[in-house]
Amino acid sequence: MYLKYVLTTIAILIGGLLAIQGSINSQLGGFLKHPIQASFTNFLVGTICLFILNLILRTEMPKGEVLAQVPFYLFLGGILGAIFVSSVVILIPKIGVATMLGATIGGQMIVAAIIDHFGWFSVNPQPFSIGKIAGIVFIIVGVFFIQRF
Repeated sequence: MYLKYVLTTIAILIGGLLAIQGSINSQLGGFLKHPIQASFTNFLVGTICLFILNLILRTEMPKGEVLAQVPFYLFLGGILGAIFVSSVVILIPKIGVATMLGATIGGQMIVAAIIDHFGWFSVNPQPFSIGKIAGIVFIIVGVFFIQRF
């Protein structure tokens, strides 16, 4: 029971890292004179870190025949990550870190609730509820409060 709260607290802390990452990447975009260069640099450094981590953990690389069996849409995560990071670099200077991340969290919650409700991507279905819908509405309203006041 307590493990769930500990893991949720860790997830909140990791979410805080996104605010730091977005701010740093936005500043990097200014230095490199283009947001896409900042995003590319972000992914390059991340790739190097993951490569080193795989070496340290001695993970086995998947074989070509295994990769060939993976449904194509499962490789879209990298594209979605690139869209997210690039959007953060572009939008933070224009709307601020709090508005940007609040809005992305709102968007994540809307799509997550739909995925949960319909059980897409092999997740255990979790139907819509009044509490879930109200929570999402509060997040979206909160974003407008952050932006306006």
